[in-house]
Amino acid sequence: MGPVNPANRMAQPRLLQAMHGARRRAGLVTDRLVERVTRLRHDPVAGLPPADCDFFAVLDGRTLHVHAVLPADTEPTDRAAIFFVRDGETFRCPARVGREAGRLAVEAVARLGDSTDEIALGKGTWSMGLAVDAGPAGERRFSLTVEETPDRDGPTVGNPPHPVSGWSYRPGRSGDGLAQLTVTGARARAEVVQLATGHTEARIRARLVGVRAQDAPAIVFTPRGGGTDVVVPIALVGDDFEFVVPLADLAPDQLGEEVIWEAWVRTSATRVVRLGRFLHDLTDPRTVLRVSRAVLPLDGDQFAGYRPYYTPAGNLAVACLRFTRFTGIPS
Repeated sequence: MGPVNPANRMAQPRLLQAMHGARRRAGLVTDRLVERVTRLRHDPVAGLPPADCDFFAVLDGRTLHVHAVLPADTEPTDRAAIFFVRDGETFRCPARVGREAGRLAVEAVARLGDSTDEIALGKGTWSMGLAVDAGPAGERRFSLTVEETPDRDGPTVGNPPHPVSGWSYRPGRSGDGLAQLTVTGARARAEVVQLATGHTEARIRARLVGVRAQDAPAIVFTPRGGGTDVVVPIALVGDDFEFVVPLADLAPDQLGEEVIWEAWVRTSATRVVRLGRFLHDLTDPRTVLRVSRAVLPLDGDQFAGYRPYYTPAGNLAVACLRFTRFTGIPS
């Protein structure tokens, strides 16, 4: 499990890391282009009478909340549903009906995702509407008008990813101001499940999200400022994996010198993805997901100071140093 010879460093991981960054930037550009095109596309609910939607949000990455007030001339009813439509495909979710200030109001909560109790919307932009029971006449349908959502500023983000799948469900509006929901797949990453530190070793449990391992998966620790990577082979069980942190290889030979390592997962000979915590709603995980420094034994009288932490982007980094019982751990 020792350091890898620089001449044989698993298909130039630094080049793969640069490719990862380029791929991520290209993905962000694509997202912006899709959003612009979405505003220009024909909305299949555009011809329906409008209902005022005063609350339209996905609060935890997977639970959609909708509250709307129907036009004053809407006949009383006790049955309603919100619906999602795209390319001829439609999904429905039951809604509750009540009265507010003399008008019918509808409230719906929809769980989004691919579990049995969730609505499995495919990738793309879904138009949304509201259907209410109209007795013998069948049902009456409405579009949902929404206001522009102001930018958020605080410790949490407005549209976090789904905490399990990593998919994104982003509420928005068409060029006519009608409610739309844009669904995108998970970004290729490895999500930390647990940082476990015992008396003699440190382990990390994680799972792949949005990517499949094709051959020879491994953890790659890359030192900041240059140097030789440390590679740890991993065995996947489905998308899950666990490995022992190679403290003896990460702790530099110079006593008291601390080296910071970036953590990656090699999923194939031509691809690496970041290891970290990404499926949350925190603006800056570094300030919330704090991990204490640990002291773990190496050989003889030597010890490792092990300090894993998350960057503002959620990437896992590991700071490691070597010391002896005589010199003590630097403050």
